[in-house]
Amino acid sequence: MAKPAYLDQNAAELVRLIKDGAIFIRAEGSTAPTGAEWTPTPTDSLVGYYSEDGQELSPNPGDETEFVGHNGDTVISEQAPGYWTLGFSGLEGRQAITCAYFDIDPSQLGVDGSITVDKASNSKRYDLILVGLDQKENLILVHFPSVQISEKEALTFNRSTLLAYGLTFRTFKGGSTSPYHFKAWGFINEEPEGE
Repeated sequence: MAKPAYLDQNAAELVRLIKDGAIFIRAEGSTAPTGAEWTPTPTDSLVGYYSEDGQELSPNPGDETEFVGHNGDTVISEQAPGYWTLGFSGLEGRQAITCAYFDIDPSQLGVDGSITVDKASNSKRYDLILVGLDQKENLILVHFPSVQISEKEALTFNRSTLLAYGLTFRTFKGGSTSPYHFKAWGFINEEPEGE
């Protein structure tokens, strides 16, 4: 049998490796980006260096409900929309990531540089923007209009481990101007069909 032509349609030039990136933490309700040409404003807080593990975006499908017919066959299966999680470890200890980790407002920072922590839970919501640059300098930009920290990793204090703020954010749909869990530009790495 001759080799089918579709076996030669793989395209190595479409394979991507994210070589650089940035994460911005913003106030929930910040103006949503309208495309990959977005640039930060002075009020958008850069996380700075994050760990070599990068950023991890994971789906969390909702609960599944099955309806069974008279003979035991599943006739309808529905799944709730669910949500996404985004995890990363900030390394720089900038004000924005530190305040988010401890769920404190910047106004709670002491004039002497201290922080006062009175709980371990997180209730504040944020807006996040992730930017990634691949090996060919193609840009990916992802906007999360409403996220809340759902998990935190322990802070490790020793001479062989970087002090890292390991955070996992849970997504929520944004308000009327951004009614989505996230919106992304640049994930598709090929020309649209018909062009």
